[in-house]
Amino acid sequence: MNGMHIIRENIKKHDQLSLEIKLEFPVSNERRKKNSYFVNMYLFLPYALDVNKHSFSKKNFYNALKTNIRLTTPPYSIEKMVKGKNSPLIKVQESITNYMAAPDADRKDDLELQLKRFCSIFGTALRRGGNRILRVKNTDERKLLIDNYIHQIENIRHCFRDLEKQIKIPVTNSNAYNIYSFADEYQSLLIERNFFGLLDKLTLKKENTTKEMLSKLKELVIQEMRYREERNYPSVAYTHRTNEDVLHRSSRLKKFIESNLFLSTDTKKDGMIFEQVMFALAAGLAMVFATAVAFATQMIYGNLTLPFFIALIISYMFKDRIKELVRIYFNKEHHKFFQDFKTNIYDQRARKIGFLKESFQFIKHRYLAENIYNARNSMRSTEITKESMGEKIILYRNKIKVLNKRVKALNDFSGTTEILRLNISDFTKNMDDPEKEIFVKTKNGFKRSLARRSYHLNLILSYSNGKTDEIKLYKLIVDRNGINRIERFRHN
Repeated sequence: MNGMHIIRENIKKHDQLSLEIKLEFPVSNERRKKNSYFVNMYLFLPYALDVNKHSFSKKNFYNALKTNIRLTTPPYSIEKMVKGKNSPLIKVQESITNYMAAPDADRKDDLELQLKRFCSIFGTALRRGGNRILRVKNTDERKLLIDNYIHQIENIRHCFRDLEKQIKIPVTNSNAYNIYSFADEYQSLLIERNFFGLLDKLTLKKENTTKEMLSKLKELVIQEMRYREERNYPSVAYTHRTNEDVLHRSSRLKKFIESNLFLSTDTKKDGMIFEQVMFALAAGLAMVFATAVAFATQMIYGNLTLPFFIALIISYMFKDRIKELVRIYFNKEHHKFFQDFKTNIYDQRARKIGFLKESFQFIKHRYLAENIYNARNSMRSTEITKESMGEKIILYRNKIKVLNKRVKALNDFSGTTEILRLNISDFTKNMDDPEKEIFVKTKNGFKRSLARRSYHLNLILSYSNGKTDEIKLYKLIVDRNGINRIERFRHN
C-alpha cells in the first residue's frame, strides 16, 4: 500500500443509537487521473439479534441510514491562515476590494462565498491545532504548543477584524457588512466551542497539563465572550436564562456558514431503464408462450372447442407465472450489474460534478473475499467458532466518482466528504437487559454483583481506488441502551 491513505475516515458515535462514519475522498486535478473510489462496509451481527433479510429489509436499512455529501475543507494550518499569497485571508481581502470597487450581485456572491470558506477553513484549523496539542505528552512541549496556538488565533482574529474598516463605511454596502458580521460572530463561537472541548480533554490529562495552560485557554474564551457582548451579538449566554435564543442563533449561523460546503443531490433507482427493458422482455416472453399455445391448440382442435378453451386458460395461467418468475430472476441478478440507488452530485451552481452509487444486501461467509474473511477471523476474541453461531453479514457497497472535467468546480477544496449516519435501534431492540447479576469471588467466599451485558458488532471497511486497497477494522461494543464504545483493531 506504500503507506498511502486513499481515503481518510473518522468513525464515532453521533448519538447513543447512531454510528457516524465520515469518509474524505481526495480529488486529483490531473485530467487523466480517475477520481473513483469504492467503499465496502461489512457489518457482522450476532445471531441472537435476529436480524436477517426477512426482519431487516432493504427499506429498513435505507430508512436507518442518512447520507450527506459536502466539500472537504482544505487542511490549512493555523500558521498559514493569514500568510502567503493564496492564504484564505488574502482571498477575502481581494474579494472585498473587488466588491467595493463595483458592488454588483456577482461580486457580492463571491464575497459571501470567500467569507464562508474562511470560516470553514478556520474551524478545521482549530480542530487540527487542538488535536496536535492533545497528542503531545511532554509537558514543556505542550505548553509551547498552547502558547503558539493562542498567539496564532489572536493574530487571525486581529487580521480579520481589520477588514471591517474596508467594508463598513458605505451605506450601500450594508448587506455585505451584515455577512461580514455573521462570519465574525461565527468565528468567535468556533473558538469558544473548540476551546471548551480542548479544556475538557486537557483536564483529564492532568499528568501533562498545568493550571497555567488551562488559565490561558480560559482567558481567550472569556475575551471572545466579552467581544461578542460589546458588539451586541445575540449569541452570548447568561446565567438565570434558558438561553434558548443563543442555541437557535448558533444553529442558524452554522447552517448559514456551512452552506458553502454542502452539495445538492438527486437520487434515483440505479438501472431503471435496464429494469424496465427486462420487465418488457419478460412480458414478451410470456406472451410468446401464450400465443404459441393458442396457435398450436387452434390448429389441432379448431376454434370454439372445449379443448381450445381449456388450453387458453392454462396458457394464461402459465403466462402470468412465467412473467413473474422472469421478473424475480432479473431482480435477483440485478445487483450483479447495478446498485440500488444512483445519486448525482451538483455544486452550488447546479453543475454536475460526480455521482454516488450504493447498494445493500445480506451475504454469507462463503462469499466473502479472502482478505475480508481473514480480517474477520483476526478480530475474534470471545467467539467460540467462526461460523457456528450463525452471525449475519450486512454488506453496504458505496462507489463515488468525481468527474475529471468538472474538477475546477471544486476550486479551493481538496475533495468531497461523505457523512454516513447509521441508526442501530433495529439491532438493539432484541438485546437482553444491559445488566445481569453474577457471583464474584471474595476473600470470605462470594457475593452478588451486577455485570454489564454487551454485544459485539464487528465492522470492516474496505477501501479501493482501483489500484490501492486498504482495510480498517472496528468493534462496536453495544447494549440495549445503545453504543458504549468503539474499538479499532490493527490489521496487518
